[in-house]
Amino acid sequence: NEYPVFVDFFTRTPQRVNSNMMIIGKSGSGKSFATKTLLSNFAADNTKIFICDPEKEYATLSDKLHGKLIDVGSSIHGIINPFNIIRALDKDEDEEGGKRSDDSFNQHLQFLEQFFRTILQGISSDAFELINSLILELYTKFHIDGNTDLRKLKPTDYPTFDDLYQVLQDKLKEAKEEFLLNNLRVAEAYIRKFASGGRNSNLWNGPTSIETNENFVCFNFQSLIAGNNEMLTSAQMLLVFKYIESEVINNKDYNELHKTNRKIIVVVDEAHIFINPKYPIALNFMTSMAKRIRKYGGMQIVITQNINDFVGSEEIKRQSTAVINACQYSLIFSLSPNDVNDLIELYKNSGGINKEERNRIVSASVGQAFIITSPTARTMVQVHPLPYVRSIIESR
Repeated sequence: NEYPVFVDFFTRTPQRVNSNMMIIGKSGSGKSFATKTLLSNFAADNTKIFICDPEKEYATLSDKLHGKLIDVGSSIHGIINPFNIIRALDKDEDEEGGKRSDDSFNQHLQFLEQFFRTILQGISSDAFELINSLILELYTKFHIDGNTDLRKLKPTDYPTFDDLYQVLQDKLKEAKEEFLLNNLRVAEAYIRKFASGGRNSNLWNGPTSIETNENFVCFNFQSLIAGNNEMLTSAQMLLVFKYIESEVINNKDYNELHKTNRKIIVVVDEAHIFINPKYPIALNFMTSMAKRIRKYGGMQIVITQNINDFVGSEEIKRQSTAVINACQYSLIFSLSPNDVNDLIELYKNSGGINKEERNRIVSASVGQAFIITSPTARTMVQVHPLPYVRSIIESR
């Protein structure tokens, strides 16, 4: 017999400690349809949703839900200025309440060091350290330091690559010592690429202009990844993921200001594409978000069809297992026998998958999923969207 199944993914009990979810299934299993059904229902409940989409899978749904589709491979929908200081999620995962650090300035300097290591590949260590010191000087020039109330600053109050390039040119005019001059010339040659007229100026040179006021926002990574530029892709991922982290914090501020309880969901679709040794930042982001978003009343949903990508290297396996261990819920659609073997390996510390469950997963029909809500609570379900939701998902 079949009975309706209703799940409140944001319920908190001693057995259900967070809202994170893994959705796994081979191509054609009904995984994508089920995900869109869930997201449509969440969107109807005034939930803020951010999707990292590597294949432009959510363009139609975004349009139907009056959301926004942002192509992060171009500046057509705006840019994220790396110098715009963005607050970070609290790093102390054991501290309840999402208390955030007030050290945002120094944290952002550390973030910029990681960002510049990504975009300035091949630069000498001396020139790199010079740029780090000039960035601090640049912020001082703009009257920004660790005591600045960042909430009062507008995007136009922050420096840009043009400003950093100007600082370098000014230093070149003043410098006399040969060692310093050489490092300034190297630094200027690298930064020139990102200032006005440089070949990489379009993505990051200027005040942050991306706006995500809509409740359904899809960051489309398709053109960025297809461009096959490892440096640009890694750096833009860093900025987009940092931006999403700040929006998780902003949602908490929104709830406190308006005395409401708007939920926030971060979705990583086709996670196997992001789990790539070329882009380690993506898996780092998923791992970090899985641990921290619960404190902000949020939920991370990670979706994949290639479970074997989660057990690649030992480091990938370690972080993938951490993501799964931080997921309260799993929706597992039909998988091939080989994929189920990898699934069993990944879930061995999260309640495991027994032989009967393995057979049910392998033989599942389209739209049928094995749902895990706790190590001891699990069953098979069939996804049945309401007619109106189905019409939204299936419309083109």
